[in-house]
Amino acid sequence: MSIAVFGEALIDFIEGADGAYRPHLGGSPYNVAIGLARQGVETSYLSSMSDDGFGDQLYQSLVNEGVRLPFRRRSLWPTSLALVNLDSEGQATYRLYREGIADKDTGFEEIADCIPDDLRVFHTGSLAITPSQLPKIRQVFALVKERGVLISIDINIRIRASIDQNKYLQGVRSLLSQADIVKASDEDLLALGISKDIRETAEIVHGEMKGGILVLTEGDGGAIVYSPKGQIARDSYRIDEVVDTVGAGDTFHSAFLAQLFCGRKLTDPVDEISAEDLGHALNFACAAAAINVSRAGCSPPTREEVEKFVETAEWASAGA
Repeated sequence: MSIAVFGEALIDFIEGADGAYRPHLGGSPYNVAIGLARQGVETSYLSSMSDDGFGDQLYQSLVNEGVRLPFRRRSLWPTSLALVNLDSEGQATYRLYREGIADKDTGFEEIADCIPDDLRVFHTGSLAITPSQLPKIRQVFALVKERGVLISIDINIRIRASIDQNKYLQGVRSLLSQADIVKASDEDLLALGISKDIRETAEIVHGEMKGGILVLTEGDGGAIVYSPKGQIARDSYRIDEVVDTVGAGDTFHSAFLAQLFCGRKLTDPVDEISAEDLGHALNFACAAAAINVSRAGCSPPTREEVEKFVETAEWASAGA
């Protein structure tokens, strides 16, 4: 079995304390692919990358991590860029440059030709579910559903990613009923404009999924799973120093998927996964995210790093 990832690979220019912007390889789906590979999951990345210098770096980094790259064509369009500003607590805000860029230069037929025969989970989200990308995403969803593949989405709302914000948000919600696993942060759910009460919004979103698993992350407040088995919550882990939060959600979700995948919990319908197994996956994902925020940029840990961290770490709520 394997997991395939579709969506943007870009360059995050992260502002430093001196005001200078320094490049980091990034993009939510790209980060998830890296995170899965470091957890020992057989992973394919299905989006095109530019033939420019940044594209070379992104391509080679995936090769170095052992990610399969069945999509061989390199795009003549440039690599997408993001300017990332950090506040005093390391929280990131993004300004995106997304017109005429390489990761949009991928058609449905090309994606379909690259889907692995052993695929169990298809993951996408973030900038791949903006309005211009939805037609091919819906086609891909229909194709993989026919093959019995599970669909994972990280909605990862970037409100400035589309001029028509209402169309963007409505498009994201239109995909919920097709997904088996959805990951959303508290900020994502607030952006949907359903309710100012995040937990109430989470229940509504899970209802729109018509089953499956919704994972809500709340930063240092931990995470909650909404599933047919009920709600399962875990606290975050305490970190002495948060460097930045770039890619924390991507690291979390890749670790959550990997823990279920490697434990062979995704061989059956997700509605049948036990509360105990979901709790273990949540705990593992919270630990992975904690390690990530202690590093600059997105740098997902390996399975061994997470297991070692869990042995000695403290909960954020403990000893405060």
